[in-house]
Amino acid sequence: MSTASEVRPPAAAPGPDGQSRAAGRGLLARIAPLRRSLRTEAGSAGLLLAATVVALVWANSPMGDSYSTFWHTEFAVRIGGTELALDLQHWVNDGLMVFFFFVVGLEIKRELVIGELTDRRRAAVPALAAVTGLVVPALVYVAFNLGDEAAAAWGVVISTDTAFLLGVLALVGPACPAQLRLFLLTLAIADDVGALTVIAFFYTEDLRPLPLGLAVLGLALMVGLRYLHVWRGPAYMVLGIAVWVAMYESGVHPTLAGVVIALSTPAYAARREEVADAARLVRAYQQSPNPQFARAARLSIDRSVSASERLQQLWQPWTSFVIVPVFALANAGVPLTGETLRAAASSPVTLGVVAGLVLGKLVGILLGTGLAVRLRLGELAPGLSGLQVAGGAALSGIGFTISLFIVDLAFDDGDAAGDDARVGVLAASVLAALLGWALFRLADRRRPAGTGRPLLLDPPVDPERDHVRGPADAPLTLVEYGDFECPFCGRATGTVEELRERFGDRLRYVFRHVPLTDVHPYAQLAAEAAEAAAAQGRFWEMHDRIFAGQDRLTPADLLEHAAEIGLDLSRFARDLGSGRYARRVQEDVDSAESSGVEGTPTFFVGGRRHTGPYDADTLAAELLAAAGDDDRPAAPPADGVPAGPPVPALGPHAGARRAVPDAAPVPLPPDLPETADRYGAFPRLDDAQLELLGRYGTRRTWQPGETLFREGDPGYDFQVVLSGAVAVVEHAGAADQRVVSVHGERRFLGELDLFSDRPVFLTAVVLRPSEVVTVPDAQMRTVFGQDRALKETVLRAFLIRRSMLLELAADLRVVTRGPSAGVERLRRFARDHGLTVVVVDLEDEDEDDDDATALLADLGVTEDDLPVAVWRSEQVLRDPTDAELAALVQTPHPVVQEDT
Repeated sequence: MSTASEVRPPAAAPGPDGQSRAAGRGLLARIAPLRRSLRTEAGSAGLLLAATVVALVWANSPMGDSYSTFWHTEFAVRIGGTELALDLQHWVNDGLMVFFFFVVGLEIKRELVIGELTDRRRAAVPALAAVTGLVVPALVYVAFNLGDEAAAAWGVVISTDTAFLLGVLALVGPACPAQLRLFLLTLAIADDVGALTVIAFFYTEDLRPLPLGLAVLGLALMVGLRYLHVWRGPAYMVLGIAVWVAMYESGVHPTLAGVVIALSTPAYAARREEVADAARLVRAYQQSPNPQFARAARLSIDRSVSASERLQQLWQPWTSFVIVPVFALANAGVPLTGETLRAAASSPVTLGVVAGLVLGKLVGILLGTGLAVRLRLGELAPGLSGLQVAGGAALSGIGFTISLFIVDLAFDDGDAAGDDARVGVLAASVLAALLGWALFRLADRRRPAGTGRPLLLDPPVDPERDHVRGPADAPLTLVEYGDFECPFCGRATGTVEELRERFGDRLRYVFRHVPLTDVHPYAQLAAEAAEAAAAQGRFWEMHDRIFAGQDRLTPADLLEHAAEIGLDLSRFARDLGSGRYARRVQEDVDSAESSGVEGTPTFFVGGRRHTGPYDADTLAAELLAAAGDDDRPAAPPADGVPAGPPVPALGPHAGARRAVPDAAPVPLPPDLPETADRYGAFPRLDDAQLELLGRYGTRRTWQPGETLFREGDPGYDFQVVLSGAVAVVEHAGAADQRVVSVHGERRFLGELDLFSDRPVFLTAVVLRPSEVVTVPDAQMRTVFGQDRALKETVLRAFLIRRSMLLELAADLRVVTRGPSAGVERLRRFARDHGLTVVVVDLEDEDEDDDDATALLADLGVTEDDLPVAVWRSEQVLRDPTDAELAALVQTPHPVVQEDT
């Protein structure tokens, strides 16, 4: 059972060395929080050990009688004629330990909602290992005590003390891989759930319904306060005390009140809009410092972080450094006389506890791990050996805190068997630590030399692949692994610029991606955006713009960045939406793990990982030391960022409505074919995704001609077509209306403006009787939080749709395969005549030849006709001459009128 809970913020938190640490997917994104919390857990384990030693010395000293006398001193609380009287030991065990269980419950809640246990497959191996690690020790203990009343104390051997476990791991040092820490922490969380369940169901006596009902009522009132938007502490504290008293009177162990309250406490990642609101209020306070603004800013900052995170941060130090050591002081004082030790050595209780914790835990965890891997429920992290897992399983036999807690529940005061169990717990903790240590030493001997945490850059810098700033053959090399959403990486850009100014052409700077996806939701997309810009020769321009605007990384923001640096927006949006460069980013992540990177930013100087501060002076000294040179600064290179046009409004003429005086609108045929799914713009949702959306949305049948949303509306909801067909139309009802796409069964409607308050620029018209599920945009945020794959699918599709709309909005679209003189001539003509042009290069679509074939079929051309030009009226021209294009430019086109 965990005795020290890790506090993990919803955004990147600074490590002790000023790095962002991740809590997301992948080994790199998950190991860093363990290192961040290790210091706290190891420190609390040391304090817990010291309290245990003090308790043993006190109980076995000449003043040993005072130990029992002190902890059995009665302390009563009286209110009127009502009295609650407990001795000091039970005030600790039944009262103070509520806060310990409360922190454990908060940790479990967070892991279930936004932590490791949200990915069921990732958690499958340690979860099954935890189950068998609970069952096997209990069976071993019962085997030693079969037929005796003491067999009911089997719960003593089921739990793990995570603080002690990680404290021993800290002593193991680099020989113990971070993958094992992750495995054991996930196992401990599942272990916590099992141990709390056992306490609730097997160690509750004399259940009284009326007080239990009052406890349930108190919990319901606490939940109700959330819906009344009461989130400050005093009201919850009053109700919490009432729930504890009611739980105590009901016969259920009152410490479980802490768990139940924690599980009902909201846990969620920081909400961007609340963070923005807090920043706004802080700015208001900076501009006009006064008590009113100070209070509003403080409350807004608190409100932007979930109550679970705030309470965990508040109470974790108290439980780790005060409550749990006091618990050990009150419960570990066993008289270790010769008679006691002789009795314990032959007692089935002691032997059962030792065998259950030391051997049962080891066998149970290894059995569960093997079953999970063999049944393909999951797999161990790469590089994690069987002996290392065995060492961690052995350390899991350090049950201590909860083992002593259940001893107090399972045995009556003064029962000799209780002392035997306590001796067993202490002996088992020592033996489990020694066994784990021995297994790790054996694993170290069998491990090939040089397989500790890597120090060297792997692979080395490759100018053909890497993004290099500065001469490729410069004598000084600085490599950064960074995350575009990481605030510390943003600050490090100043350090890098200072170094470039100092060394000039003697320095080459390389940037590699490590998006910490769980704490930085847009980091992956931003990394892919930089690679999409690199494909157009603008990596460093995009790199600089993203770091300059780290608070603007949504898909729409990335399109604006791309427009500002003059990228081909259609190609950029299509590349970003298709995830074309995701593999390129993953290659950098793989290289980071191979190079021993554990957070961002991480620098490599001369191919060797840098540790410690990363200010300019420190890095400069390391660069010079690596090159064996003196500092001879040169003038910095002058890099300019080319200006570009802003993102064009969708529609042929900046969104203005086109009117054709003497023409009537053409009705939409009901049998329009469904639009082909080019590039993944119109994916079909699966059954699980439709079921999830159905829980948050409403179904309705629509008739032909009805509109789901209309041009000019202030917004729209997320809608999925379950049957029938819906057309998305530009300028619906006007003479120049144009069908953008037709959606059939299981396809969703919408564009990048789904969560925007800007007016809608397209209309969704029902073609055939259709059943549609509609999910309010506020609920979609909850849906996306529950299914990240769905969120990824929707955002990618929206980006590709934007790419297609940008193509439609151009005056001239050029379809080609590879560069050619004809394409350059068409670009030049468009530039000379002030036309917008989009080039669709089929070479970019080689990964999916079906898309290229479908596009050519839509245009009615073949490969031999390329390049072809598509005029704004959808007229297709095969390799047109300048004269033909000039004639089109001079042809009168629809009058542009402003909307009224």
